[in-house]
Amino acid sequence: MISLFPPGSLQRWLVLGVVIVGTFMAVLDITIVNVVLPKIMTGFGVNVEQIKWVSTAFLLATAVGMPATGWLGRRFGLGRLYLAELAIFTFGSALCAGAWSLEVLVAARVIQALGAGAIMPTSMAIITETFPPGERGRALGIWGVGFMVGPAIGPTAGGFLTDWFNWRAVFAVNLPVGILAMLFTAAALAPGKKDPSARFDWKGFLALGTFLVAGLLTIDNGQEEGWGSAPILIGAAITVTAFLVFLAAVWDNPQPVLPLRLFRSPEFSLTIVLSFLRSAGFFGSLFMLPIFLQNVQGRDTIDVGLMLIPGAVGVAIFMPFAGMITDHFGARWPTVCGVLILAYSLFVYHGLDPLWARWPVIWPQIMRGIGITLLMTPVNTASLNAVPPEEAGNASWILNLTMTVGGALVIAMMGTLLQFQTVTQLDLLSAGPLNVAPLGLVEHVRNLGYSAVEARPLANAIFLRRIGEVASTLAYQNLFTLLSYATLLALPPALFLSTRHRAGALIPALRRS
Repeated sequence: MISLFPPGSLQRWLVLGVVIVGTFMAVLDITIVNVVLPKIMTGFGVNVEQIKWVSTAFLLATAVGMPATGWLGRRFGLGRLYLAELAIFTFGSALCAGAWSLEVLVAARVIQALGAGAIMPTSMAIITETFPPGERGRALGIWGVGFMVGPAIGPTAGGFLTDWFNWRAVFAVNLPVGILAMLFTAAALAPGKKDPSARFDWKGFLALGTFLVAGLLTIDNGQEEGWGSAPILIGAAITVTAFLVFLAAVWDNPQPVLPLRLFRSPEFSLTIVLSFLRSAGFFGSLFMLPIFLQNVQGRDTIDVGLMLIPGAVGVAIFMPFAGMITDHFGARWPTVCGVLILAYSLFVYHGLDPLWARWPVIWPQIMRGIGITLLMTPVNTASLNAVPPEEAGNASWILNLTMTVGGALVIAMMGTLLQFQTVTQLDLLSAGPLNVAPLGLVEHVRNLGYSAVEARPLANAIFLRRIGEVASTLAYQNLFTLLSYATLLALPPALFLSTRHRAGALIPALRRS
C-alpha cells in the first residue's frame, strides 16, 4: 500500500501546504474578478473597452513576469522569492481593494499579476527541490488541487462576495489569507540557496516580453478588430520579429532567460507540447460552458458557479490519487487515460440542449475533472523529472507559460468561432420559409387574447427568437465536438512519454551540455 504521508516527512508536507495556499490565491484571482467587472464599470463610469484592461493587464503581466522566475530563484533562493511573491500579490490586492479610479485599479492589477504569475512556477520548483522523484507525483497532485479548484469556484465566490459586500471585497479577501501565508512561509520554508554569480539575460527577457505582449494583445483583439485588419497584421509582424530577435539573443548565451538546452530532452519537449494541447480541454470548456448556461439557458452567475462546483470537488478528490498513480506507474499511461477521458467528456456536450437540467451538465464536468487531473499531474511530474534539479525553476515557468499562452489562444479562437458558427447556423435556419412563424404558433398567440393583426408579428418575433436559440445551441454543440477532437491530438505525444524506469535518462547529458 502507498502511504500518502510517508513517515518522517512532516516538514516536506508543511512546505507543500504553504505553496498550495499561495497557488490557490493566485489562480482564484484569475476568474473571481470576471464576475464583478459590471459592478466596477458602474462604480467608475467606464465602458466595456476600458474595463477590459482589468483582465488584459493581469494576463499580460502574468505572462511577462514568469520568465524572470528562473533567474530570481537561482539568484536569491526559492524560499526568499516565494515570500516576496506573496508580499507583492498581497500588496497589489490591497491597492485593488482601495483603488479610486480605473487607472489605479489597472496598475494595481499589474502589481498583483507580477506576484501571482510567479507564484505558480516557483511553487513547482520548490516542490521539485523538496520532494525526491518518487514522491513528486503525489506532491504535485495535491498541489494541483489548489491550481484546479481555484478557477472553478472563482465565479461563485465572486458572486457571493459582491452580493454580501461590494466588488472591493473580491480583492480585500486576499489580505488576511496573504498575511497568514507569509507568516507560515517564513516559519516553514527555508530561504533557499543563493547564486550571486547568476547573470540576468536582459536582451532575451526584453525580446521575450515583447513577443508575449504583442502576441497576446494580437490574439486578444483579433476577433474585435478583425483578423485581417491592419492593427492585427502589425501586431503579428511585431510578434514574429520579436521571436526571431529572442532566438538570436539566447542562442549562444551561456545563461539565457530560456535555456534551449532543456529541449534536447525528448521527455521535456513532449511535456511542453502536451501542456499546450491540454489547454483546449481545460480553458475551452471553462470558457464556453458558463456562457451557454447564462446566455442560452438563462441561469444567473451564482447558479452557474454552483453547477461547476461538483466538477471542482471531483478534481480535489482525484488529484492526489492521480499523483500516486503517476509515482507508481509512470507518466505515459495515466496521461493516455486522461486524454481519452477528457475528450469523451467534451464530446458528451455535442448534444447540449437549452432544456437540459442540472445533472446532464454536471456529470460530464466530473469526468472532465478526472481527465484533467490525469493530464495535469503526470505531465507536470514528467516535465520536472526530465531536467536537472537546478533547472526546475526554468522548467516550471516554461510549462506554466506554455499553458497560459495556449489558454489565451484557445479562448480567442473559441470566441471567434462561436460568433462565426452562430451566424452561420442562423443563416441556415432562417433561409426560405423557415423565417415565418407556423400557423399553429400564430393560432396559439391568438388564443392568448391577441387580435389577428397583433398575433402575426408577435408569433414571428417568438419564432425568430427560438431560431436564434437553436442556432446558438448548434454552435456550442459543434465547438464542443471540435474541442473533443483537438484534445485527441495529445494522444500521440502522450504515447511517447517514458515510464518511470526511463524518466530522467537524459539528465546527465543535460548537465554536461
